[in-house]
Amino acid sequence: MKDKEKVCLTQSRIIEAATEIFSEKGFDGARVDEIALRAKVNKAMLYYYFESKEKLLEEIVKRYVNESIELKKSIFKDVDVHDEAQLDIVINKMFHFMENKKDILRIILVESLKSEDRDVPMFDSLLGSFELKIKGFKDSGVELSKEDEMGILIDSFFYNAVSWTFFVTLGDRWAKFYGFDKQEVRKKYKEIFLQHRYVYLRHIQKDK
Repeated sequence: MKDKEKVCLTQSRIIEAATEIFSEKGFDGARVDEIALRAKVNKAMLYYYFESKEKLLEEIVKRYVNESIELKKSIFKDVDVHDEAQLDIVINKMFHFMENKKDILRIILVESLKSEDRDVPMFDSLLGSFELKIKGFKDSGVELSKEDEMGILIDSFFYNAVSWTFFVTLGDRWAKFYGFDKQEVRKKYKEIFLQHRYVYLRHIQKDK
C-alpha cells in the first residue's frame, strides 16, 4: 500500500471514530484520547492530521457537504423537478443517503443549536445545495430576484434541510412514541414532503 493511501485510510479511521463519539457523547463530551483509541492511532498522530477537535468537526461537516453536493449533482442531472415520478425517485435517493448519514446529521443539528462563538454547521452545509438550486432555476429560464433567492433559501433551510434532519434523526423514535409503524411514518412523511415541493415549485413558476 502506498504512503498516500495509508494516510487517507488513517484519516478516514479518525473521522469515523470522531463521528461515532461526537454522535454518542456530543462535541463537548468527546475526548481526543477516546477518539484516538477507537481509531487505533496515537493522540500525536490525530493532532498531526487534524490539530484539534474543532478541526475534526469542520472536516466531518465538509465531507458531508461535499458528498451531498456530488450526490445532488448526479441525481438531479437531466431530471425534470416538475415531474412527480422523477422527483419521487430523487427524494428516495436523498432519503437513503441521509439515513446512512444519521450520526453526522445528529452532530450537525446538535452543534448548530449550541453554536454561538463559531460558524453554524447547518448553515455551512446548505450553501452548496442552495447554489445548485439557484443554478437549476436559472438554467430552466426562470429569472430570480433577490427576494426570490431569499425565499428559496428560507424554503431550502427551514422547510427542507431542517425538516429532513429532524425527521431522519428523530422519526423512528417519534413513530415508537406515538405507536405508529415506522415504515408507514416514513412513507407518509415523504408523501407530505413531496406535496409541499410541488406547491412551492408551482408558486415560483406562477410568479414568473
